[in-house]
Amino acid sequence: MKSATGLLIGAGALLSASCVNGLAEEVFAAIDKQDDGLRTVNKEIWENPELAYKEVHAHKTLTDFLEDQGFNVTRGAYNISTAFRAEYVSGKGRAVSFNSEFDALPGIGHACGHNLIATVGVAAAIGVKEALKNQGVSGRVVLIGTPAEESMGGKVRLLEAGAYDDLDCSLMAHPGNSLYASYGRTLASWRANVTWSGEASHAAAAPWMGRNALDGFVSAYSSTGLYRQQLMATDRIHHVIQGTSEMVANIIPDFVNSVWGVRGKSRPRAEQVREQLFRILYASSNATNTSIEITPFQDYWDQNPSFQLASAYYELQKEYLDPSKDTETANFTITAPEDDDGEASASSDQGNVSWFLPSIQVIFPVGGTAPVHNAGFRELAGTDFAHEQAIKTAKALALTGIQVLQNETFAEAVWGEWEAMIAEISVGLKEDNGNSTKRSVRKRHVH
Repeated sequence: MKSATGLLIGAGALLSASCVNGLAEEVFAAIDKQDDGLRTVNKEIWENPELAYKEVHAHKTLTDFLEDQGFNVTRGAYNISTAFRAEYVSGKGRAVSFNSEFDALPGIGHACGHNLIATVGVAAAIGVKEALKNQGVSGRVVLIGTPAEESMGGKVRLLEAGAYDDLDCSLMAHPGNSLYASYGRTLASWRANVTWSGEASHAAAAPWMGRNALDGFVSAYSSTGLYRQQLMATDRIHHVIQGTSEMVANIIPDFVNSVWGVRGKSRPRAEQVREQLFRILYASSNATNTSIEITPFQDYWDQNPSFQLASAYYELQKEYLDPSKDTETANFTITAPEDDDGEASASSDQGNVSWFLPSIQVIFPVGGTAPVHNAGFRELAGTDFAHEQAIKTAKALALTGIQVLQNETFAEAVWGEWEAMIAEISVGLKEDNGNSTKRSVRKRHVH
């Protein structure tokens, strides 16, 4: 999608057309001035991991700090108890937004580094606020606190509630091990609770009286294994049994609860894999004379980043915070947007946001070899180095946001590219694919 629109203009021209060069020092100083507080916020979230929609401590920590920084803060925003919206306005103009995630993973805490994602969002918002308050820039900066990314789709609910309706772009970041990338993509992902119900009976005295719910799961599990031969390299099917502690060997199981997931490179491909999975699941029920219930709880769309925003971020990072010139980061890989292969292996509800307005989710390294969603990565996410990397990332994101506010040519190019991209990738999509995000395409703002 990088060259489909014909709207790309040189990053050097974009930078020279804006006033960001004269603002960087002040923006960076404003962020650095709050570093002690940002470290405290980061540490509080990392040391107190909370699961989806239960992020009470993180919510209070973030909103208290943002209020102290002079933002207009709405707690429990959009009827979601742990969501928030922090906003600062100066005059009329465009609105840039950042996301802060802060939910953790069961059992392994912040092994996805959401403490760092939260910190990046706050620091970037502080940087843009400095430009608005003291440097003559007009417009709005909005930080959205987005709970429940790991499984329950907080951003999908926020989209439904209108949280992104009045915004011109959505910027955020995610930590990894050894890569800098500004054109990060994610896979489409669907998940559901799947249960099989049967009839219990004595496994030795009267097995013919039972209907084995576990056999239903095993049948689906085996058939899915056979289907993998036809899956594409970017397709995924996941499954796990939950709540099996009451099963005993001499009773035919009458109930099995499980979670199933499907991923695909695009929404249409994920739909194809999901349709075949449905056929497998219902066939397993028929084959074992059990009843099945499928209850979806996640529908994340593939992330389609703005090449314009990614290019601006890359150029600004290279100009002001070049990792190759720092001995601590020179060995990490830096990928330019035009060199990114566009491949993805994970999923996020930021993908849904990318179908609604121009967005990017940049990647920054924190070192080590333990991958995300591993206890080792939790330790990496809590280091001083990881915090410093988050702050540098926030600075480049802040400058990218200011670029949107300051540069009309750039802002128009961002929206024009996005509209053409969404129109192209929407071809062939079903009108009702079961997703509750209220719309994929909208009109750009007029300022």
